[in-house]
Amino acid sequence: MRHRGIKIGMAAAMLGGQALAQDRQSVPLQLNYNQTQVGQSVFVLGSLPELGGGDITKSVKLEPTQWPLWKSTFSLPAGRDYTYQFYRRSDGPGMLGSTVGTVAIGSVIAASTPPSVPAATPLGKAVVYLSALVPPVISWRDVGSGAYQSRAMTAIGPGRSGGGAGERRWVAWELGGSGGEARRTIEFYFTNAAGAVRDPAGTATYSTALDAMVVQDAQVFGYSPGSVVGAYRRDYTPSSPPALISTNLNNESRRYRVLLPRGYDQHTSRRYPVLYMHDGQNVFEVGPFGSWNAHTTFADLVRRAQMREAIIVGVDNTSNRFTNYVAPDDGGQADRYVRFIRDELKPYIDSHYRTLTGTDDTGAIGSSLGGVVSLYMGWDFTATFGRIGAMSGSWQLTNFPTRVMSQPKRAIRLYMDSGDSGTSSDNYWLSFNLRDNLLAKTPGYLLEGDLRHRVGLGQQHNEAAWAARLPEALRFLFPATEGDNPLIGLASGQSLDINGDGVVDIEDLHRQVGGPPGTGNGDLNQDGSTDAWDAVTLAAYLRRGEATSR
Repeated sequence: MRHRGIKIGMAAAMLGGQALAQDRQSVPLQLNYNQTQVGQSVFVLGSLPELGGGDITKSVKLEPTQWPLWKSTFSLPAGRDYTYQFYRRSDGPGMLGSTVGTVAIGSVIAASTPPSVPAATPLGKAVVYLSALVPPVISWRDVGSGAYQSRAMTAIGPGRSGGGAGERRWVAWELGGSGGEARRTIEFYFTNAAGAVRDPAGTATYSTALDAMVVQDAQVFGYSPGSVVGAYRRDYTPSSPPALISTNLNNESRRYRVLLPRGYDQHTSRRYPVLYMHDGQNVFEVGPFGSWNAHTTFADLVRRAQMREAIIVGVDNTSNRFTNYVAPDDGGQADRYVRFIRDELKPYIDSHYRTLTGTDDTGAIGSSLGGVVSLYMGWDFTATFGRIGAMSGSWQLTNFPTRVMSQPKRAIRLYMDSGDSGTSSDNYWLSFNLRDNLLAKTPGYLLEGDLRHRVGLGQQHNEAAWAARLPEALRFLFPATEGDNPLIGLASGQSLDINGDGVVDIEDLHRQVGGPPGTGNGDLNQDGSTDAWDAVTLAAYLRRGEATSR
C-alpha cells in the first residue's frame, strides 16, 4: 500500500527532541476479603509486568490497612488489554518464592486501560541499524510474549568511514507491539536474509521502550552517536580516589569516585543526570564487604537503552558511617552529611562535569543505613534529590521511619526493597510496613508509578544481594524513555514534514529534492551530512507500507 499522505497530528508537532515516556493510567485494584489469617495476605497477579507478568512468585501483595479491604493503585501502561486474578498467599519471609498455601480467589478478570489522549504518537518505533548485512531483517515482538514479526530493512545511507566493508545505514518504521503501538517495550534482533547470521548472537535480544533509536556496534542509542563511542570510564584512580575537605563534616576528608557514561568524551554537547551512591568503596571496586559491580550493571543497562546515560558518583564512607547515615531523629547527623553532598560535593561535580542539575535529574541510592540516609535525602531535601533508592533499609531505627509514616507524601520517585532471608529476614516486614504506609497516604504513592517495591527471594543483607537488585532500581529511577531523544521526529514523521503543513506527502519530497536552497530539512537520515540520501529517506518513509513482512 502506498502512503500518499501521513498526517502527523498536534502531538507529534509538539514533540521536538523530547523522548516520550510511556503513557500510563492509574488503576485501583481492590477486593473485600475477610478469609485471611495471620501469615496470609491477598495478592494480585496479572499478565502485565507491573502485576507480576504471570509469575506467581512476582505477584503483588495488596495493602491491608483498611482490612478486610485489600487495595493498591497501580500505574499501568495505557492502551493495553490485560487479565488479572486475586490470590490468598502465605506472606512470610521465605514464602513468596513458593506456591505453598496459594489459593485463587474468584475467576480471572479481563480488563483494559484506555488509550491516552492524544492516541499513541508516533505510530510505532523507528530503528536505524548500521550493518553490513544486505539487507538486514529485523524481528520484533512485545517483550517476552507472542510471535515475532519480521521485516526487511530499507537502506537510507552509507555506513561510517571506519565501519567496515559494506556497512550501510538501514531503517525500519512503525515497529511495536501486536498493534504497532509506540511507547511500549519490545525485544528485537537482526539477521541476514537467510537467517544464518544473527545480532545479537544466540538467543539474546535487544530490549527497550525507546520509540526511536540507532543500533550501532551492539549498542542502542536514543540519538545519533559518533562513529566511535568510548566505553564508560572511571575518572579517578581506584587506589587513590580524590577527596574534598568538608566544612559540614568538621573538616573531614571525604573521598569520591566518578564514573562517566559511554561516549562522554565524544558527545561533548550532551549533559547527564547524576546518581550519588553511598559506601563508595563497594560501588565499583571490591571493598571490605564485597562489591555492587555497579559499573558493569550500569554499562549493560545503558547499552540496551533500558537506563539513561548518567554520571555516577560513589561517596566513600569513613569510621563516622553510622553518624553520617542516621537521621537526627534517631541521634545521628545525616543532616550534615547530606549538606556535604548538596552544598559541597554536588556543586563541585556540577562545575567539573556536564551535568543536569535539576531535582528530577539528581538521585541517591544506598543500602542498609545507606538506604535510610537515601530516603532522608529525598524526604527532607526534596528540592535537590528527586530519585531515591532505599535498599534493605535499616528501618529498625524507628524515629525517622515513624516520622515518614506520619507526614505527607514527598514528590520523589522511590525504589525500595529487602531480601527475605538471614538476620531479621533483612527487615522484610519493616520494609513492607513502610511500603503499605506510603501506599495508604492521601494522596498515596502509585505502585510502578512513583514507587517500586521488590523482595529479593532467598537474598540476605549483603553486597551480592544489592548488586543483584540494582538493575531493577536503575531501570525504575532513570528509565531510558525519559532522556532527550532527537530522533523522535524520524519516528513520528515530524522531521520529514518539509513544508510544515502537518502532513508527510509527495509535496515534501518535491520540496526536499527540488525546492529552493535551504527549504529542505537537511539531515533527514541522521547520518551527519546533507546529501541525496536524505531524499531517499523521505521516499522510503512514504513507501514504508510496501516493505515485506515475513
